[in-house]
Amino acid sequence: NIKAALEDAFEAVWTSRSENDGFNRLVLAIGADWRQAALFRTLSRYRKQSGLDPAQTTQISALSKNPNITALLLQSFRIKFDPDLDLTLQERAAKCESLNTEITAALNDVVSLDEDRVLRRLAELIAAIKRTSFYQLNPNGQPFTQIAIKIASREIEFLPEPKPFREIFVWSPHVEGVHLRFGPVARGGLRWSDRRDDFRTEVLGLVKAQQVKNAVIVPVGSKGGFYPKMLPADGDRKAIQDEAIRSYKTFISSLLMLTDNLVDGELVEPKRTVIWDDPDPYLVVAADKGTATFSDIANEISLGRHFWLGDAFASGGSVGYDHKKMGITARGAWVAVQRHFRELGTDIQSERFSVIGVGDMSGDVFGNGMLLSHTIDLKAAFNHLHIFIDPNPGDPEANWQERKRMFDLPRSTWDDYDKSLISKGGGVFARSAKRIELTDEIREFLGVSDEEMTPSDLIQAILKAESDLLWFGGIGTYIKASHETDLQVGDKSNDAVRINAGEVGAKVIGEGANLGVTQAARIQFSRSGGRINTDAIDNSAGVDSSDHEVNIKILLAGAIENSTLEADKRNALLASMTDDVALKVLVHNYDQTGALSVAEASSAADLDSHERMMERLEAAGILNRTVEGLPKSEEIRALHETHTGLTRPEIAVLLAYAKITLFDELVASQVPDDPYLGEMYASYFPQALKRFDKALASHRLKREIISTQLSNDIINLGGATFIHRVKERAGVETGSIARAFIASKAIFGLTPLLKKIDELDNQVPADIQIGLRLDLINALRRQVFWLAKTRSVEGEISDLVMTYQPGVIRLIEAGPDTLSPYDRVVFDEREEAYKSSGAPSNIAHTVSMILSMTSATDIVDLSRRTKQDVLVTACLFSAVGSVFQFDRLRQTALTFELDQHWDRLAVRGLVETLLDQQNGLAERISALMAVSDVRSFDDAKKLVDEFVNRYSDSYKRLQTLLAEFEHSGAWTFAKLVLFANAMRSFIDETNVEAA
Repeated sequence: NIKAALEDAFEAVWTSRSENDGFNRLVLAIGADWRQAALFRTLSRYRKQSGLDPAQTTQISALSKNPNITALLLQSFRIKFDPDLDLTLQERAAKCESLNTEITAALNDVVSLDEDRVLRRLAELIAAIKRTSFYQLNPNGQPFTQIAIKIASREIEFLPEPKPFREIFVWSPHVEGVHLRFGPVARGGLRWSDRRDDFRTEVLGLVKAQQVKNAVIVPVGSKGGFYPKMLPADGDRKAIQDEAIRSYKTFISSLLMLTDNLVDGELVEPKRTVIWDDPDPYLVVAADKGTATFSDIANEISLGRHFWLGDAFASGGSVGYDHKKMGITARGAWVAVQRHFRELGTDIQSERFSVIGVGDMSGDVFGNGMLLSHTIDLKAAFNHLHIFIDPNPGDPEANWQERKRMFDLPRSTWDDYDKSLISKGGGVFARSAKRIELTDEIREFLGVSDEEMTPSDLIQAILKAESDLLWFGGIGTYIKASHETDLQVGDKSNDAVRINAGEVGAKVIGEGANLGVTQAARIQFSRSGGRINTDAIDNSAGVDSSDHEVNIKILLAGAIENSTLEADKRNALLASMTDDVALKVLVHNYDQTGALSVAEASSAADLDSHERMMERLEAAGILNRTVEGLPKSEEIRALHETHTGLTRPEIAVLLAYAKITLFDELVASQVPDDPYLGEMYASYFPQALKRFDKALASHRLKREIISTQLSNDIINLGGATFIHRVKERAGVETGSIARAFIASKAIFGLTPLLKKIDELDNQVPADIQIGLRLDLINALRRQVFWLAKTRSVEGEISDLVMTYQPGVIRLIEAGPDTLSPYDRVVFDEREEAYKSSGAPSNIAHTVSMILSMTSATDIVDLSRRTKQDVLVTACLFSAVGSVFQFDRLRQTALTFELDQHWDRLAVRGLVETLLDQQNGLAERISALMAVSDVRSFDDAKKLVDEFVNRYSDSYKRLQTLLAEFEHSGAWTFAKLVLFANAMRSFIDETNVEAA
């Protein structure tokens, strides 16, 4: 009797709201129980949220009018997931396949097209579900008050792009929610959504940005959102917060109900759950809009369920790295802003500059950001309550002190600002005012003639006003492209204040907040000369910090488990590393924005490579250009015609996709297991953790951490198309390229050199730093190609390094004396150009030597084959290049201006052919002549001259042809091909004579 009463009461909960009336009718139509009706309610709500079917009533009607098909769908779900059925997975799959055949046959009799669509998509959805909590029971043996389904989204044909790797949808009478992720190891925030009927659309847009943002860190992107359905209509702040927390707890618990656990390192699956996917124990969440203080709640649930991650489940709790206290998100975005201004010739840490902002001083990103320089002239800012205007800011230090006071003041608003510090004519105005009177000073600042404005019009005028920096630290999308509609933007609350990108008066935009600017607007702003990245680039430091926190906690849990760390000392150790973690995070922001600057500088020349990369990613189903706002083929053609490249925001997207795809390929390869990468792996963690060697070695995400570090390194230095270019030329796989890249960097000692170039910030013009990096990238690309193509790189990386590094370093340190006269002139001109532009002499010299030694590894190999000293071999190699003019002709080939990808590949191939010929001739001369007597280039040239005299007739024919080419106009690709063929004939003739 008690059980029956509980069931009646429980059923009343499910049917108490009017939204379930249709499903009550469905229960009667098909003779199902309330739980089955709740299941259909869950499936239908997901389909409405995901856009598979917009109309709720259509779904109910389709089910109730076709009870036979509805019953088959229920039967299919039960056979697939009911744990009480004594069936293997194979038997379940066979029975489901048979039922699907019945469903398909029955659908032929459905007259209504709408009903047919609903039922087919329900069948498709059930087929894509991998786990469900539907059959799980609480400790009392009763069903839970919520239903969760885990979906392989990419198996559903009609879902909007981008399709996540997995998503979990949660439904209960008091809350609905969804968690989307793009890979097995993923992380991102959970937000309290206010969008009842399209919170999945909201979360999908955010996870798309999160996926790009997370390219810099270990897990791929994820996002979640929940909508509390029973918030008290007339409740006070506490009552609303309490109900939101209840909803949050249900949502979190539901996610964990479908997540595997690890107990003593062994996988433990959820009880009473039939599993149709691979082991899946990694679930990490973070705070987002509305949940900033909820991390401890999530961690309590995690600890209560004995989830293996413990309080690493939700980052940013009371025992973790507080983003606001660290100011890490703002500091990361400020690194991006500093680079923009540095490249404009301004040091914003020492020179005054004007700022317009969105947010207030109590906010994390806005507040911290406006304290990062003492030379800020904050001319205007606004939040949801007030508009702050200081048309002619006075003493920047006094204003900084006031902003600091407000930041430290709990829940401050702009109305708390000391009005005596605001310049004449300025003030703080309420957004609730009907109209705001404009002083002469405000009108001059805004460049308007109006005597008064509505608050919305005033905000628009502020966004359009001239300033150095527009700093986003508040929620909302305020700038769109001129061709976009407000409806397309999807932020209805800010429609009245939004402006077009062409109206922005700022030189630089810093997106410390998410989605302040649409991607189309970023591109338009950039095309018009503005400086902007993307929000994913600018504010990635927050998620990066959380990533470090989670991975450090996993490491420390291992250290506690193997007794190398006492549990009660963990929290103090975590806190002591705060500054170290922040520095590591900020390096990522510095490197990523630097990579964008280098890529932007060569974007026009690289346009063909960028297009080919997009085409390959599209063909692989990885990239959707429309979704990402990237140009189509016809738009690319227009850019070619104007000799224009992709903008910085577009390159940012490609950079992220390059990292994402490279990460996946590296994880699938054996590269992360190479012992040579141990130092790179350890460098991810603060120095204080190096002593926990056992825990480091057994870290569950060791391979992912290495793969992320390596993909960042390769793409940040080599550029988005680096891997694709080497693949095209060398025809090798990603693993070989990655090994060759690591080895090449070490062989040429590039890491300390690049660090020295970075240290030139604000000492030399930024374009000099960019130019130095571009030149090194080109040299590095050749070395990686050569190693990947000509050497077996399946062994350990250390073997490659030890084979080439000593000889290459000797060649670089020896200076230009081993070069041919032509190469010496090129070296001298390059070195002088670097120095005259402001580069320090030591850097100018080293970079010039590396660029002159692109054949250094060839020379080392040649010295090993001929058993000659590497410096002697270098002189001989250069002498051959000089006598046969290989050096000059290779340089000529590399200066060809070619628009077509295949033409450039052909030229590169020809250059390699000329190098091979030079190498082969040097080896023959070494075998025939007394090379051991060589002490200089001049000595080597005498030997080559002797060799030429032996074959004077053949050499004269070669020289005659060369003279004809010289006197018939500029060199062309065709002439170089003919010369290479003639050179091949000369080599063949001399070989015959020698034989």
